[in-house]
Amino acid sequence: MVASTDHKIYQRHMKTGNGNILKALRIDTRGWKILITMAIIYLVFMLPLTLRVLIADPAHISTYIAFAPGILLLILGIVLKCRRNSDWLSYYQKSTGFSEGELQKIVRELSDPSVTLVICQKPTSSADDFIACFLTQNYMVMNGMEQYVKRLEDIIAVAYSDSTDFWTMKCLTTQDKEAMSLALFTDTDKKAALCREIMLELRKRNPKIVCGQEIICDGKNYILERDSAELLRLYQEGRPLEPAK
Repeated sequence: MVASTDHKIYQRHMKTGNGNILKALRIDTRGWKILITMAIIYLVFMLPLTLRVLIADPAHISTYIAFAPGILLLILGIVLKCRRNSDWLSYYQKSTGFSEGELQKIVRELSDPSVTLVICQKPTSSADDFIACFLTQNYMVMNGMEQYVKRLEDIIAVAYSDSTDFWTMKCLTTQDKEAMSLALFTDTDKKAALCREIMLELRKRNPKIVCGQEIICDGKNYILERDSAELLRLYQEGRPLEPAK
């Protein structure tokens, strides 16, 4: 579904990143959370056994050795979280090729009340609780296992694939030699409607974006998922690309 910045998930992201959505998306990943969760489970599980050993022999070295794996996992989780908190800018610079100034501009646009959210339901969830896409005045930010940031003016064509259990957006841009596949897991019953919402919102912001798998150029039909490299070449030659009727 399409939502506004009033949504509680967006507000949570703003709080996590101290007003910086890009930083929040970088921090809010599973890696460090899994490590810390595993550490807590391990330490809680070992606690009764460790207490028995401590009562019997407080100086016994096995007590401290038993806690070591849990403590190590906890430290690794905290270090990973701190690293993601501090390296968000260099991460996006490397993954997008954008300058620091442009990334700061994206941060400002993502914090503007006009940003549109596309929210979906993950297969493991019973409610819409995941922001799959952020659309600002000039940018699209896709949120999955990794984050993808694209200028709307660079997007040539976009479509979705129905060939897998999770929906995939195919996004052909002037930055990529071929169509970038943006995979996000969601309820398969909702994926087609969700993708259409994203394409509709993209077209509102940039009417030049061709939406749909079938594209016509010079009277010949092409499929975005199959012919992305050829379509990019035609676009670069100044040939008109149009959606099939």
